[in-house]
Amino acid sequence: MKEKLSSFLLLEGFVPATKDGGDFEIYLKKETGFVTVLMVYLLKPGVTFTGESYHALKNRALELLTGNNLPEMHTLFLIMTERVGEATEATAEDRNAWVMDLAGNTMVIPEDRVEDFYGMKGMFLHFLSNPGGAERVLNEVRRELNQEIEKQQKIQKKNNIKAIPWVSVGIAVLCLLMGILSYIYGEPFVDYFSLDPVAVFEKHQWYRLITYMYVHAGLSHYVNNMVMLYMEGTSLENAFGRFRYVLLYHLLGMIAGLGSLAYKVFIGSDVPSIGASGAIMAFLGVIVYLTIRNIRSFRGGALYRILVMVLLAFYSVYEGFRTPGVDNAAHVAGMAAGIIAGIAWDLILRYKRRTKKNSE
Repeated sequence: MKEKLSSFLLLEGFVPATKDGGDFEIYLKKETGFVTVLMVYLLKPGVTFTGESYHALKNRALELLTGNNLPEMHTLFLIMTERVGEATEATAEDRNAWVMDLAGNTMVIPEDRVEDFYGMKGMFLHFLSNPGGAERVLNEVRRELNQEIEKQQKIQKKNNIKAIPWVSVGIAVLCLLMGILSYIYGEPFVDYFSLDPVAVFEKHQWYRLITYMYVHAGLSHYVNNMVMLYMEGTSLENAFGRFRYVLLYHLLGMIAGLGSLAYKVFIGSDVPSIGASGAIMAFLGVIVYLTIRNIRSFRGGALYRILVMVLLAFYSVYEGFRTPGVDNAAHVAGMAAGIIAGIAWDLILRYKRRTKKNSE
């Protein structure tokens, strides 16, 4: 019964002030300007209970409350027992002592006691009319809370999985497979997929504007590009959506390839190009613009990661001008296309927000 009363008191706004008090518990409820203190003692059969033992018990309870910096305390002592006469006699000198008759499921409040105590008489009678009701309510609340926690954990797990840039991972896997095939079949395989100006313009092999992004010049070239692509994917993939992200990757990579071809025609070069760096630089261009445009909305680790990528973008372009054999035209064309794509995306989002606001 004491456990059921504890559940009931929790629903009534009382807070337990004792921990594992055995047969004795203290509950507090903050009121305006004072604290209601309810002391509950379960008197079991066979335990001697006299006036002296009652006063010793109450003094021990008051000692537990000493030093807690509580405001004015209004106390009520409740004895739960089937030995009503013994409990009533032991507490005869205390007006603020009531007895809960567990045998008759009623309250025993002698005439010389305080008749009511901040509405607690009605509260206890309500409890005795349905002792297990509060416990069932709490169990239902706990069940719903556990369900909500499990639901949130599933959502968090789903978000964690969703946060992985799966398109970028997929592209990396395809590039790895192409690398393995390149290792097996050698240079002729790479030449078939590279961005070769002669093959594009004279043989009209326009497919190379896509395939050149999936072949690389060795493991180091592959790893550097895929690490950058993965970092970009964590920032852009969920923002664009995976379908738009994969379309944009290939579209911007094609624009970077066209920029490379145009520059080779201009300088009269027929050297083929390979690698995903044109598309990667395009995504960095998107990030550069969106970072500058929305820098106040980024915080902590996200801002640091983005700034690192922006610095790497400019450093890559700078190194491209200094390093022989690097297709810097694809880098520059990709970054320019990415910045334009970032501007277009920003304008689309602002238009949608303005349209939504006007329709409300």
